[in-house]
Amino acid sequence: SIMFRQILLVCFLAVSSNCKGEDVVPQIIPQCPLSVPGLTWEFKDGRDQAIMAIPTRDMCYLECLNTAGCAGATWQLNDIAEGICFLFKEIEEYQPCHFCESAKAPLPVNDVCNAPEDDVLDIQDVKNQLDCIDRCARKSGECQFYSYFGEESILPNKCMLFKSCEDVTNAEGCPDIHSGEIQCFMPPQCSDYKILDHFTRKDTFRQFHLCDTNDNIENIASPDWDEDGWYRVKGEAGSYIPEYEVPFQSCGTVHSGYLKDTHPVMYGETKNATVCFTDADEPCAFEKEIQ
Repeated sequence: SIMFRQILLVCFLAVSSNCKGEDVVPQIIPQCPLSVPGLTWEFKDGRDQAIMAIPTRDMCYLECLNTAGCAGATWQLNDIAEGICFLFKEIEEYQPCHFCESAKAPLPVNDVCNAPEDDVLDIQDVKNQLDCIDRCARKSGECQFYSYFGEESILPNKCMLFKSCEDVTNAEGCPDIHSGEIQCFMPPQCSDYKILDHFTRKDTFRQFHLCDTNDNIENIASPDWDEDGWYRVKGEAGSYIPEYEVPFQSCGTVHSGYLKDTHPVMYGETKNATVCFTDADEPCAFEKEIQ
């Protein structure tokens, strides 16, 4: 969880010499993301399944939970079919998709988790299995497993949340009980990224001769810049892009950059944002769109 939090603070596509502050760290809501928009997996006829007229994302995810062997689901908005639900037996490399959102199915656990009392986080009333999974996700860093008791079970619509599930109780003869390990769905840029860590990026550094440029210009290109892409800020550079105005001619460059907007507030969230660049007279002389 800590690793994800550090990544998401700076999960932005860096495009210029952005200062990196250290005063106030943006707050990230501790929730395991169950779905990610704009991504799906390779669909194979004969293996995977497409269901028409599924009007909502949650209905699509419930279809996956109720389908044996479903590893993940993508719901895509479609004007003609109202909505299409794609169910995947295997989830392989990511692929982009439009007007879509995808989620991984929980890893199934046979029977019912039999955890020590200290590992039982809560027992709640829920609407369905997806609601139970969502309750677990909201306790990110604590809850890893759940047991959902369906309407035909001995405890209708109850949800048990667990820190661990090293042991299980045989539920043979007790129908409609579903247990699993939730799967946080982080976008690939939060594990596949480049590093910005040079000390000249600190907002306290007042020399100004560097630039984040793809042109190979001696003594001008930033030493840690490696063309456009996803970057993580760390080390001597700081930990995030500041959300406050920084002085002109700071951070190792002439036109210092800062985030005009706020950082994402959820684990795994990708957000469109604007970076302002200063000059001698204007705090936001020009802007650049980033993610």
